Amino acid sequence: MARHRLKQVDVFTRTPLAGNPAAVVLDATGLEPATMQAVAREMNLSETTFVLPPTLPRADYRVRIFTPRAELPFAGHPTIATVFALREEGRVPRRGTVHQECGIGLVPIAVDDSPAEGPFFLVTQGAPHWEEADVPRARAAALLGCGVDALADGPLEVVSTGVRWLVVPFRRLAPVRALVPDLAGIEALSRTLDVAGITLFCRETEDPATTVHLRSFAPLHGVAEDPVCGSGNGSVAAYLARHGAVAGAELSYAAEQGGEIGRPGRVSVRATRDDAGQWTIRVGGHAVTVLEGELVV
Repeated sequence: MARHRLKQVDVFTRTPLAGNPAAVVLDATGLEPATMQAVAREMNLSETTFVLPPTLPRADYRVRIFTPRAELPFAGHPTIATVFALREEGRVPRRGTVHQECGIGLVPIAVDDSPAEGPFFLVTQGAPHWEEADVPRARAAALLGCGVDALADGPLEVVSTGVRWLVVPFRRLAPVRALVPDLAGIEALSRTLDVAGITLFCRETEDPATTVHLRSFAPLHGVAEDPVCGSGNGSVAAYLARHGAVAGAELSYAAEQGGEIGRPGRVSVRATRDDAGQWTIRVGGHAVTVLEGELVV
């Protein structure tokens, strides 16, 4: 049997057993994709990553990312988990820019460090893409388990910064916290729209230091609720940027997610617009290792 070292890393937190966990297989050379999928199913986390030698000249490493049910071209929190684990191993620079190769190409990750807060990682996500979602507001509300009046006035859109999400805006925090989602219905809708699931948000928060509160449901991928979702936060940032949350060329805020399922995390979000009107979305946070061991397959 082959043995592969792995770590489990909690992302968007400095507190163990909070934030969003991801498993990182530190050297996946020799593992077939079917085995990777089986390992991700065994780990039963939102995502498991597999580190491989890079194929692009500027890449520091290559990674494949799997949910319990499928491979993703990109995901936010497993990207941070992977670079954090490799940094602990001394395999990437401790500061500066690390380049990850994945399904969407080359992803730059800015790595910083401070004696007070430890390493911080800021991931440049894929170019934002927006498209109209042909989903009646009443149907979205019913699938999420709330009244249609809980939804804010903004449109329902499919937004991607590497992973496609149906983004749904809410007016207030209380109905967001009280949602009782129809997971089977969300899974069916996700398949129809070709999205990972539904990410919803409101501008009312529990923590006064944050600006946006989110929840993400992805039953199509075997994830009832993703605790703190990097790609979901990227899609919400792109949604806010497009729909006038900022008058200038820069949007910067902290988001909260995960409290409803006992895994609170904080996400740093930055969006900048260039002279051509193109937005760049960056999502970042801290991480902590909570488990180290060997995978035996």
